[in-house]
Amino acid sequence: MPTTQAVIDIGSNSVLLLLARRGPDGALSIIRDESTVARVSEGAASRGTLSAEAIERTLEVLRRYRSLADAEGVTRITAVATEGLRMGSNAAEFLVPASELLGAEVRLISGDEEARLSYRSVALEHPEVDPLRVIDIGGGSTELVVGRGLEVEQAVSHRLGSVRISELLSDGHPPSAAALDRMLAHAREVLSAQPLAAEPELYGLAGTVTTVTGLLLGLDRYDRELVDRRRVGIGEIARLRGRLASLSLAELQAMPMLGVGRADVVVGGITILLAALEHCGAQTLVVRDRGLRYALIQ
Repeated sequence: MPTTQAVIDIGSNSVLLLLARRGPDGALSIIRDESTVARVSEGAASRGTLSAEAIERTLEVLRRYRSLADAEGVTRITAVATEGLRMGSNAAEFLVPASELLGAEVRLISGDEEARLSYRSVALEHPEVDPLRVIDIGGGSTELVVGRGLEVEQAVSHRLGSVRISELLSDGHPPSAAALDRMLAHAREVLSAQPLAAEPELYGLAGTVTTVTGLLLGLDRYDRELVDRRRVGIGEIARLRGRLASLSLAELQAMPMLGVGRADVVVGGITILLAALEHCGAQTLVVRDRGLRYALIQ
């Protein structure tokens, strides 16, 4: 019987745990797939360092994940960290105790590797899509990848994320029209460094994409079966941005799909998503409940 594997993805806003087994035929059996908002990058975009409070919050999540992995008999944990740690000059203050806690090295991966892993997590299940474009909008960075099959043709990790853009350019809740314009102009400018020909569909991953879909579906709680593989039009996303941008922080936090962890960065994240769809000439977002953690299961 295949052994249970654990993969932990430490992002700028969320920490993700995947417990799964891959069968002899390559099929993946998911035991647990969990996301917890810890925001390790809080304030790091402007300050350049991780705060002690953010480090401790994130370590506490890892303690719980280690217990869950132990309960499943996991003997080896694979853990990676991404842009939230890349932007902190004191990343070692987190990486050293995190590695000790998990009993495995927490590897700080490059933006290029992050982009390629995100792409692979989708490409493994969509060999028929040619070309395939995948976007992964995180808290601190956005990966936009183009490929054919499992072969990556172009992968760029942009310094653009829901937490980063919100902390740097938003001016409150609801944001002013000027702040909304600044965020959209900034996202467009950053993405313009990666010229692309128009393609009708863009495959999307991560918290912003799945949260947007849950909100559009009116879900009271996240349901992977309803969200995964859903197709969403750019017009629907633009209208949702307008509605959310008119609400106070308390009103956003009261929405079940947002809560405290995503409410203050959701408008920034959707702004990046709209700019990306526009940049790719895409009218449709294809939602995948996947991510680089799926590419790291052997």
